[in-house]
Amino acid sequence: MDFTVSVYGAHMLVPEEGRTVAGIMRAAAGLGFDGIDLGYYWNEEKKAQELTDAKKLAEDLNLKLINYVSGNNFGNAIAENRLQAEIDKVKTALDEAAFFGCRNLRVFAGGYDLEWEKYSQGIADALAVCAEHAAKNNVVMAIEDHGALCKDSSEQLFYISTIDSPFLRATADIGNYWTHGNELPEQGVAAIADLAAMVHVKDYLIINNKFTSVPTGEGVIDLKQCFRILKDAGYKGTLSLEYECSIGEGRHGITTSLVNMRRAYAGC
Repeated sequence: MDFTVSVYGAHMLVPEEGRTVAGIMRAAAGLGFDGIDLGYYWNEEKKAQELTDAKKLAEDLNLKLINYVSGNNFGNAIAENRLQAEIDKVKTALDEAAFFGCRNLRVFAGGYDLEWEKYSQGIADALAVCAEHAAKNNVVMAIEDHGALCKDSSEQLFYISTIDSPFLRATADIGNYWTHGNELPEQGVAAIADLAAMVHVKDYLIINNKFTSVPTGEGVIDLKQCFRILKDAGYKGTLSLEYECSIGEGRHGITTSLVNMRRAYAGC
């Protein structure tokens, strides 16, 4: 099993002033991650060169580039009459994923504060358009349980079954099932395990009746059970740390998370 880290979260390894994707990649490699999921923190004015440099740097650092990430929001784009621009954003991300040789692109549904009945089919239609572009690039889109109009496994399954394309699968964000969908992590993972293309790993404690992000392995999520479910389903992708903890020093927390992820997987 390869253990990767999302560039969102790994950015904490590098001071904000002077932060670059290259710097984040070097820091992630230095901690022993097998790979990194790119997609954020590009300098838009220098992006073309940064993409080329990052591809070469990944080879030099022996960092695997298996997943790419996009932060799209189809639901609110529909409501604000700017859907085409959001579709183009995902298509660009698919092109970039293909450039790096990534197998998967994490995507969102979006639709914050919007009604399921009114917007979910439009989101599905947008995903269908993007799935055609995904097929051309041979990159699988992996829709995440990220709240809004895709907050749990049942809503992920709606989009996947509606599109009915091998180029739309799921990102199983283990923590998000609980915090966004009020679904136990192991139940959410079990529901989509055979359709998972990506997995995001995070952990929480409940403090003062609120979810508090902590280093992976220091919370109450049963990571071993979640990993066992994925293993039993034949999941062959990576386990990607998406670090969101604001407690303590980021480097220490990310290092601790990687150690605990490896230990949990070995014990499942």
